[in-house]
Amino acid sequence: MAFAARRLVSKKGLPRTAGVLAALAVGTTLLAAPAASAADQPTTRELLEACGVTTSFCKFHPQSFEEYTGPTHRVGTVYNCGSQTNELTVGSSETVGSSDSVGVAITATAGFAKVFEVAVETSYNHTWERSHTDTVESKVNVQSHHKAWIDRGSPKQKATGWYEIQFKNRHWGHFDWYVYNYTESGWDNQKAGFSVPNDAPMTQAEIGAHCRS
Repeated sequence: MAFAARRLVSKKGLPRTAGVLAALAVGTTLLAAPAASAADQPTTRELLEACGVTTSFCKFHPQSFEEYTGPTHRVGTVYNCGSQTNELTVGSSETVGSSDSVGVAITATAGFAKVFEVAVETSYNHTWERSHTDTVESKVNVQSHHKAWIDRGSPKQKATGWYEIQFKNRHWGHFDWYVYNYTESGWDNQKAGFSVPNDAPMTQAEIGAHCRS
């Protein structure tokens, strides 16, 4: 990604140079400002963890928002070892958390997470949940020596944008830094996704594992 430095003027009329950090995804390359060595550059983690802690200004600028359904996965499996069809309750609970494109651990108290949430809620009228426990259950008539489960597609949301980070004093040689192409995905509490009960005959291995006491 192209790098460009810019000149800023402080309230005292003294010019200062703003460094630019281009952060992409896992394996991000840090682009150093002219006359600075790579060792002088912060990591993406260092910049995001400083947001709202040691910064004088930190803001997330959202550029896109998407609602989608996560990949189909199996939730809960029950086995009918009886000699006739039985009605069984199939399902389970699972906890869905947030994930980001730079591999930084996300907690509800992290400064960069808070400004992200505010920006998304303001721009797209969507609240952001850091962790959600999803419970899916259904009653299914399961034939003898069959198994049943639920195919689940969780409702997800994703936002992409960039962080503008400023320090009162120079950090890594500059007052201003930017983290570009930041993407975060998480649970969408305004959609339902899908839940589809399914069944199939048990294999001999499954009969041996679940039906023999």
